[in-house]
Amino acid sequence: MLDKTLPYIGVIMIKNKTQDYPRYSLPNGYSYSFYKPGFEKDWALLIYALENTNSLNEAENIFQKEFLTRPDLLKNRCLFILDDHQHIVSTASLWEGNHFGCVMTRIHWVSTAKDHQQKGLVKALMTRLLDLNQELALTTPIYLTSQTWSYKAINIYEHFGFEPYLGDKPLNWKSNAFNLENPKAWEMIHRKIQAYKNLKD
Repeated sequence: MLDKTLPYIGVIMIKNKTQDYPRYSLPNGYSYSFYKPGFEKDWALLIYALENTNSLNEAENIFQKEFLTRPDLLKNRCLFILDDHQHIVSTASLWEGNHFGCVMTRIHWVSTAKDHQQKGLVKALMTRLLDLNQELALTTPIYLTSQTWSYKAINIYEHFGFEPYLGDKPLNWKSNAFNLENPKAWEMIHRKIQAYKNLKD
């Protein structure tokens, strides 16, 4: 669930020890599937329902631009979780990105339907994608992008060994104020994560 009460600031996380991570299985009633023709419509509906885009058309265009243009990756790196009715309820991809000026493996578009959150689906997805990274013998560090609104997800990513990127502005990062915004973002994120943990305790 996004927390849009916070200022929006994008952040990057990196995992260098790609073979070191906790392992979680899917809960009963769920199954994995790679992309199949038609899944792009369900993906767009999911992304729009989660308020990650301003319109369904925008979500459809994102999938077209970022995923359908890479059929070589789409068939075995775009992962979905289906419920017991075979409806798509969660997704994430082991993709490629070049925020650092070179091609690196990237965890991309992690999303779970609101009614299926807090059930361990993201942890299962992360486990499966990191397993897949080893199966494909990929050798770069793995990174992901997120934002202050997603501090609950960032808490999970840190559990899997992803660390905040605190270096200089990446070559292909959109913000012109990265070096000023990034420390503030991480201070805000970790403050919210600690409050979230205290609330759960």
